[in-house]
Amino acid sequence: MSKKDKENQITEERPPKKPVFLRLFLTLILVMIGGGAIAGYWFTSELKPADPEDAAEIDFVVESGWTSGQISERLEAAGLVRSAGMFALYCKLTGHDGQLRSGEYVLSPSMSTAEIMGRLVEGRVVLESLMVPEGYQLKQIEKVFVEAGICDPEAFWDAVANGPFDYDFLSGLAADDKRLEGYLFPDTYWIEKGMTAERVMDMMLRRFGEIYDSMPENHTGLTENEVVILASIVENEIKLNEERPLAASVFLNRIRQGMRLESCATIQYHYDVKKPRLLYSDLEIDSPYNTYRNDGLPPGPISSPGAASIRAVFEAPETDYLFFVAREDGSGGHVFSRSLSEHNRAQWELRNGGYTAS
Repeated sequence: MSKKDKENQITEERPPKKPVFLRLFLTLILVMIGGGAIAGYWFTSELKPADPEDAAEIDFVVESGWTSGQISERLEAAGLVRSAGMFALYCKLTGHDGQLRSGEYVLSPSMSTAEIMGRLVEGRVVLESLMVPEGYQLKQIEKVFVEAGICDPEAFWDAVANGPFDYDFLSGLAADDKRLEGYLFPDTYWIEKGMTAERVMDMMLRRFGEIYDSMPENHTGLTENEVVILASIVENEIKLNEERPLAASVFLNRIRQGMRLESCATIQYHYDVKKPRLLYSDLEIDSPYNTYRNDGLPPGPISSPGAASIRAVFEAPETDYLFFVAREDGSGGHVFSRSLSEHNRAQWELRNGGYTAS
């Protein structure tokens, strides 16, 4: 074989060389894959709990107007996240930048970045219970607000008179310190710490609207405000729910017959502190709420009635009762009468050894 033939054979047996740029490209791809894996591992590790073993609950406050960056820095400073920068970046990557809500939260170092961000986005803030009993007047509700740290007395009464509450049942009511009497529905509310008096009152007014709208059709001949006024009287006169409709029928009958309501509860509204027992002289006080001296309903509710008292007005049965007197056996019950003579006899018997129904 000639020298030339040998060279040709060697050339044919050698594999063709890959271009240099292809080798470089493949190397770069491998480096990028490896670097991405390392970066991904690092990024994921930074999103893990700051301390998986520390389940301590930490109060964390987000002030209104704070940016994600400001919140991130304070989270890191509180030991709740590993990296402020990574938390802020995670918010952006997940589309939640600027969506973190203000409020007070309970967080833990054992929570992951995703869990913490989820709470802040959903606004799962610390809630506190606020209980307003049935039959409370505004002056009593004010004390509940003040003791709960919601506001001071001045802010409470300013909200009562001037709060921008958009409810039809408040239209036409004078902007004074009695404006919301009867309409702050008595219930237990779960409120966010830091809520203003106006926001809490709005919750209570919205609840009143829900309760009122759930009531039967109004066949009483009373306006909505008059229903609330009468319900507030029933609330303060009667303890037993089963007696509330009967008491409502008494007052409706007296209104229809042109009789004065003569409700002791309306007299008590005149006083800052409820008197243990009214005297005959109390029945002569000069007040538009004195239903012993003035005809018809008083000018406004005397307290916040509960659902049972509101329903009692709508469901008052057809009776011929015109009077009732409290039993003195501690039962909280009453004796209902159709005439003054029957009423006087019931009073006498209750004071002298008990009442026997005829």
